Amino acid sequence: MSELRPRVQTLAQLIPPLTYDLHKGDCGRVAAIGGCEEYTGAPYFVASSALRLGNDIAYIVCEKDAATVIKSYSPDLIVNPYLRSVDNQEDRSLDEIEKKINPLLDKLHAVAAGSGLGNDTNIHESVRRAIKAARKRGLPIVLDADALALVTKSPDIISGYQNAVLTPNPPEFARLSKALGVSTAGKELPVDEAAQIVAQKLGGVTIVRKGKKDIITNGQRVFVCDEAGGLRRCGGQGDLLTGATLTFLAWGEKYKQGMWKPQSSSELIKHSLIPMHAAYAACMLARHASFLAYEECGRATTSTNVLEQIDIAFDNKFEEILKAVKPSKT
Repeated sequence: MSELRPRVQTLAQLIPPLTYDLHKGDCGRVAAIGGCEEYTGAPYFVASSALRLGNDIAYIVCEKDAATVIKSYSPDLIVNPYLRSVDNQEDRSLDEIEKKINPLLDKLHAVAAGSGLGNDTNIHESVRRAIKAARKRGLPIVLDADALALVTKSPDIISGYQNAVLTPNPPEFARLSKALGVSTAGKELPVDEAAQIVAQKLGGVTIVRKGKKDIITNGQRVFVCDEAGGLRRCGGQGDLLTGATLTFLAWGEKYKQGMWKPQSSSELIKHSLIPMHAAYAACMLARHASFLAYEECGRATTSTNVLEQIDIAFDNKFEEILKAVKPSKT
């Protein structure tokens, strides 16, 4: 396999230049759908990483028993307690939840689902409806964690939607592959080939198969991210990757709208390849932030430490390139 890596200068085309003419929301409005009574940290990491990378507004849509806890983590997040577990479904029906979520989707540039959802069937049904509504609006979608179980059970919810990125870890990828019938008569396929076939069977969605090397493919092209990361495998790092992917996808929507002039005509990104480039940029930053956190904290590294490094990772990778487009202070 030819291990393709997009140039950092190309990835930088997706980053909105900061100018004095911008308004709130111009650099992205995103949402993380996830969070239940048991898992409150996951959507926090998704939304917080998006903010620290430069998105303007981050919403969380969670189960009502998770909302107060998540609100206590940060005043920067807008937390909507719309979801209902089976135990809490008496005060809000699935149709009422859908009517709450859909107007929010109209405000967004990208949406993520899955982090901290848990296994509640009522919550899963609300998320399935939200994915359908996001597709109808043409929103970029990131699916991770428990949302991947929905795809494994019903691939049609995302199949053929090429503005989607799925970020499975090895066990999640194995389950998804099995559900799609990706096998070679009992022989294990090389991971890059398997990822390509999975992406093809899902109609050209972008797959980020996380691992020692992150394999990123839409079934036609393959990027491989082997950026050095830390040695800790603490829970929450995948949520940071989801938030970073969400960020670059949201910026990709503004890029398609022509919100800023490309820095170089030779580094233009085809609109159909924005999910691939967004996913690669996110992998590069998440891995580098993990490396920086481990260098500082060693075995004590947690995902909170990685989150604290993600903006530094961004500066390390992009600052020199972006200096050329910084506005004058006069």
